[in-house]
Amino acid sequence: MPTRAQRPRLPEVSEGQRKARLAWNGGKTGKPRPTVDTPVVEACPLEECGTPAVGRRPPADGMVAVRGAAEGAATHWYCDGRCAAIARARAELRAIPVRRGGAR
Repeated sequence: MPTRAQRPRLPEVSEGQRKARLAWNGGKTGKPRPTVDTPVVEACPLEECGTPAVGRRPPADGMVAVRGAAEGAATHWYCDGRCAAIARARAELRAIPVRRGGAR
């Protein structure tokens, strides 16, 4: 049997259903706010973010080096904060061994 979350939403057809909905949401009416169409991960405005680490000095102030997942993988420079956190998380995910059949 499908769970409550999987059941389709039925349209309101009776005055009793409308009154019940208004009582449940405190009498609020109208259309809900439109959803915001923004990317999950926005592009970084800094051009140097994600560049390979060639030397020991960062290409710009506030950049941090993030090592790749595999042994010998390239290190890259990222902005301190969100970009570096995403890069570290991706490196950790790549380090998870893959089982036979494609599942992790």
